[in-house]
Amino acid sequence: MNSKQFITAIGIISKNHSTQLFINKPHGTSIGNLGVNEYSIRIKDCCASVFNNLIREGYSLSMEDGLTSVTKYGTIS
Repeated sequence: MNSKQFITAIGIISKNHSTQLFINKPHGTSIGNLGVNEYSIRIKDCCASVFNNLIREGYSLSMEDGLTSVTKYGTIS
């Protein structure tokens, strides 16, 4: 995700106070450009409405290692 997509996703997630997440947690051993011009959100625990709201706003979700990764393809104006 780029910085605008990341900030938008954090805004969506932050409306629910019980969410536990990791920001810029690498997948495996590859760090790439995390925190420089690429950003990642991996959710450990949250209510279903967080997922529903992210999907409604065009984000994709996938599971890996017991965490849900949030991804956005394309750009936000």
